[in-house]
Amino acid sequence: MTAVKNTRMVWFTCGVLGGLMISYFWPSEVALADTDRDAGGSKFAVVTVNTGVATGDAVFVLDFLTGRLFGAAINAQTGKFTQSYARNIMPDFNLSPDIKPSFVVTSTSLFISTRGSRKQPATNGLCIAELKTGRVIVYAFPYATDPRAQPLETLTMIDGFRFRQGVQ
Repeated sequence: MTAVKNTRMVWFTCGVLGGLMISYFWPSEVALADTDRDAGGSKFAVVTVNTGVATGDAVFVLDFLTGRLFGAAINAQTGKFTQSYARNIMPDFNLSPDIKPSFVVTSTSLFISTRGSRKQPATNGLCIAELKTGRVIVYAFPYATDPRAQPLETLTMIDGFRFRQGVQ
């Protein structure tokens, strides 16, 4: 009886040690969030968007009260914001100014074709969802590695879909 208990204990110990060794050497991924809301009642959201390989990020702020989306891209060569973006997204969601929207915003990968366009879009874009309309819309923005300041750009609506029936 003691030999059986000792054998079980040896196997249990081997299993625990083997599991610990596997978990220690197994490659892991860190979960990163790329959006954040304000602490004071969700009046705005901030999201960072990667503009491409070996380039800086763009930072966007979505004002929930006005429906205005503002952003600026950091140029990797100068370390300064050299491009700025703006768009009123309320008309895109068919929201009237008297409706209080409920937005969620995140970045998304966009590898879209640029045939016939002079401006190169960033490799990533913005994905914005609104609860009352039940719509999701994806936006792209141009990005140039030129260190000179660029004029204010408008974000381009790429496409959208409905994830639920809207309630207004």
